[in-house]
Amino acid sequence: MTKHLIARSISRPVHDWLFGPGAVPPSLRVLAVFEHACDLVAPDGRVMALVTPTVGDGPFNIVVAANAGIFAPVEPDAPAVLYPSHLQIGSLEVALDRATVWEPQPDWPALRDRRPLIEARLPDLSRIALQLAPAGSLLATASAGRDEPGQLPAQIASAAHRAARALRAGWDGDRDQLRVGARQLAGLGSGLTPAGDDFLTGIMLWAWLAHPSPSSFCHLLAETAAPRTTTLSAAWLRAAAEGQCSAPWHRLLAMLADGAASAPELEPAARLVLAHGATSGADTLAGFLFLASPPDPPSPPQPVPNSDF
Repeated sequence: MTKHLIARSISRPVHDWLFGPGAVPPSLRVLAVFEHACDLVAPDGRVMALVTPTVGDGPFNIVVAANAGIFAPVEPDAPAVLYPSHLQIGSLEVALDRATVWEPQPDWPALRDRRPLIEARLPDLSRIALQLAPAGSLLATASAGRDEPGQLPAQIASAAHRAARALRAGWDGDRDQLRVGARQLAGLGSGLTPAGDDFLTGIMLWAWLAHPSPSSFCHLLAETAAPRTTTLSAAWLRAAAEGQCSAPWHRLLAMLADGAASAPELEPAARLVLAHGATSGADTLAGFLFLASPPDPPSPPQPVPNSDF
């Protein structure tokens, strides 16, 4: 029995891909199924996702009017067929002709103009993020301190620390070091979006706010990291390279840019970002805050012990 769903919104990149001038209906298959999402992938690696309103708008999302568990009957690797007005996946039929188009790229020029206001709010954001960081995230490890055994696997925290110098050098224009940092973090961690990739995604979002050449910086990061990770994570990296992010990030950035917003008003927006995945939101926020913060001062030189040799 066919179950009919109605799409409320569709991201602008997905809409252009499916229905833009010269668009050719892609061959799609189911990549993964979750309680609130069904990810689809094309042969060229491009991704789109059917999601419930709980997930909401994102760079490759089609938000459908449905509740949790609606995608349970869908099998991984099942084909999805696109018609002029709807998408068919097994027994699910999703009407697309009433969906509004959602733009995943914030107004970066306007946000960049308000960068001083945003930077002034970062201490509040850092404090909130560290308090709410889920166990096992890069933020939780930072909160625990480097000398304590955080719940994040040691190799991820260690690689993030090693990559820090390379990423800062890359920020300052050393493209080779930028590639080094990206390679050290790409695909590092478990799950469909590993922690290292989420961290790089957050770095790119900060770059769109603060780097003098964000497009060049971000595309080099994404081009280096994407071939080294999962299909879904590569899609997030490429979206961030285009300056695209989810609706919770739109809200957080708007709150940061609002000079009148108080710290208690900032907390709900931070919670929405942190709610993405088990630790993905926290790991992305860790990357965002990383390059926004001044580097640690260099360690003082250690005295050389006396030697008879």
